[in-house]
Amino acid sequence: MKRHFNIRVNGIVQGVGFRPFIYRLALENNIKGYVLNDTEGVTIEAEGEEKALEKFIKAIRENFPPLAIVQEIKIEEKEVNQFNRFWIEKSRKTEKKITFIPPDTNICKDCLKEFFDPKDRRYHYPFIVCTHCGPRFSIVKDIPYDRANTSMAEFPMCIDCQKEYEDPLNRRFHTQPTACPVCGPKVFLYKKDKTLISEDIEEIVKKVYQYLKEGHIVAIKGVGGYHLACDATKDEPVLKLRERKKRPFKPFALMTGSIEKIEEFLYISPKEREILLSKERPIIILKEKKPIVSKHVAPYLSYIGIMLPYTPFQYLLFSLDKDLILVMTSGNLSEEPICFKDDEAFERLSHIADYFVIYNREIIAHNDDSVMFVIKETPFFIRRSKGFVPAPILVKKPFPVHLFASGGDLKNSFAIAKDKVVILSQYLGDLESPITQRVYKSAVEHFLKVFDVHPEVFISDMHPHYFTTALTDRLAEGKPRIKVQHHHAHIVAVMAEHEIEEPVIGLSFDGTGFGIDRKIWGSEFLIADRKEFKRMGHFSYFMLPGGEKAIKEVWRIGLSLLYQAGLPIDYLPFKENKPLSIILQMLEKKLNCPFACGIGRIFDGVSALLGICETISTEAEAAQKLEETALKTEKFYKIEVEIEENENEIIISTEDLIKKIIELKDKKIPIPEIALSFHLAIIEASFKVAHRIRERSGINKVILNGGAFQNRILLKGLWENLEKAGFEVFLPRKTPLNDGGIALGQIIIGKENLHQL
Repeated sequence: MKRHFNIRVNGIVQGVGFRPFIYRLALENNIKGYVLNDTEGVTIEAEGEEKALEKFIKAIRENFPPLAIVQEIKIEEKEVNQFNRFWIEKSRKTEKKITFIPPDTNICKDCLKEFFDPKDRRYHYPFIVCTHCGPRFSIVKDIPYDRANTSMAEFPMCIDCQKEYEDPLNRRFHTQPTACPVCGPKVFLYKKDKTLISEDIEEIVKKVYQYLKEGHIVAIKGVGGYHLACDATKDEPVLKLRERKKRPFKPFALMTGSIEKIEEFLYISPKEREILLSKERPIIILKEKKPIVSKHVAPYLSYIGIMLPYTPFQYLLFSLDKDLILVMTSGNLSEEPICFKDDEAFERLSHIADYFVIYNREIIAHNDDSVMFVIKETPFFIRRSKGFVPAPILVKKPFPVHLFASGGDLKNSFAIAKDKVVILSQYLGDLESPITQRVYKSAVEHFLKVFDVHPEVFISDMHPHYFTTALTDRLAEGKPRIKVQHHHAHIVAVMAEHEIEEPVIGLSFDGTGFGIDRKIWGSEFLIADRKEFKRMGHFSYFMLPGGEKAIKEVWRIGLSLLYQAGLPIDYLPFKENKPLSIILQMLEKKLNCPFACGIGRIFDGVSALLGICETISTEAEAAQKLEETALKTEKFYKIEVEIEENENEIIISTEDLIKKIIELKDKKIPIPEIALSFHLAIIEASFKVAHRIRERSGINKVILNGGAFQNRILLKGLWENLEKAGFEVFLPRKTPLNDGGIALGQIIIGKENLHQL
């Protein structure tokens, strides 16, 4: 019996080969009708025999293309229309825009094979692409995802490309970025003064290799922005890049041509190998095995971030030398957003790079490389961006209104929500600079337009001085506003990921978050649900002399911790040319000395007290150096930290912790052993508090989140202790451990509090 179904498929179903997949499936099952893209997803009109239709629909559910994410399939029976063939209909606009854009991905094996085949017409063509790979998010201006709505619109296809594009059985059928040397974008090599050197790809790649081997710095336009590249095996170019980029400590990411080359000098676990080779191609932080790269790539650290090539040009460059290892860091000044527009790149990077490799296709949405690390064969995000954004995070219950959440001021990503999805933006960085703020506003406008979101409620952090708080006020234009506590958002982000509805014990550890008592929180033990929270405990407060200045000059925190513990300032290693008497007066009079309890700030202060770090040039530098020092030993001394428990809160004594650290120092215990003992003391005290909260509340689910958990010793130690004690431990897997994920928590908390508006 012949039947007719209208089938609507929602999710990431455009730009991933979904229509040709449906077309081939229809031919295989003798289905008549058509398939089309619209602004809601993919619509299929399918007529055929009942059993054939069942098989057809089953295959749609189970065998969809690798880059697709199917969120929902709706099926409605209609009257038989007597279609006599199956075809692909032109795209349409509907009332709603709820379709999604796939992330940018690594070049696929089929394209790579053609790329290196001298007989292929796309031999060494750096924009080779097909329906299974290449740029997507970075080139899209609007939906539906058609060539006219991308930055490929200005490159009309040649006859050969058009034939492939129109052939439903071809791998490049309706591949919007498809092109070839005849009709597509081209690559150019320039000096930093914009003098053109070459536009021949063979000459360009050889010259770039030559420049890099000679010690020059080359800016190379990638998928989502510019990289700055130099030879990672030589000190001179790496130091030159550090000086020009104004980046004395923060590690550089590397790129090399093969997994085999990585294995020569870095340890790789099975999970790390899998992620390195994945289509997303993130940077993975790996432990050094053998020192063959410059020690200035990651100064003071034994872990190095590395990735494999993912663009055709990168593959071509590394094909010239199997031993080539390059620094491949974001094209920007330290803490600024990545450059992605050509004129701006020359303007902002010409004092850093000696040469520029550019191409004449516009990047619409900039996108840094994602960064991940693995603990216990479990991957965690440090930065969620290229390869993963803008894949939606699905929720069970629909949002009653469109929402916008602005995230935090550090490691920023914002979020939008409608229907049953939340979409987190790409990594936008720290919002201190006017350039980053401008890029942030532009990215918000782009997301709202492309995903057709018209926010009716605007959500931000409750910090009164955050840029995002002020911006959200302006964006709201009088519409309802919700302000969310920072650490509550950290916990609820993980609840959303794991679909947890009931209250949990939440441990939110970081450096800074505005508290409801107007103090600076960051060592939080909460009982939280999606709507509200109760603060159950924290480390005791101490002062930050000079406020923000103390976060940069961490010796000030060391001095404050000594003062708080009643210890003499002689224990501070960094006393020379310091205004110690002025700082002590500030502490005594509590002048410009905000109270804080963040784990990150405690790490900073202890790093100073142990003589490891005096000042920092980038966030978490002191804490990273302290962790690295602790990793040099396995010997430690057990520190029992005083814990005060009353009806309202459980307080871990920061003063007692510092006294016991100084006692070990007095005993001339080696600094690495004190550093490890400190880490284990934090773990043990935190575990005890979590245990006591479970005894009080009966709650067994515990969430760990916050930037401090990027510390491997802290994360692994506390995670294992909690699991051994029978806790169900939940961690962020789809969002970063740092502030890059709080917008998700803000969105969910906002939704739960809509009734109060």
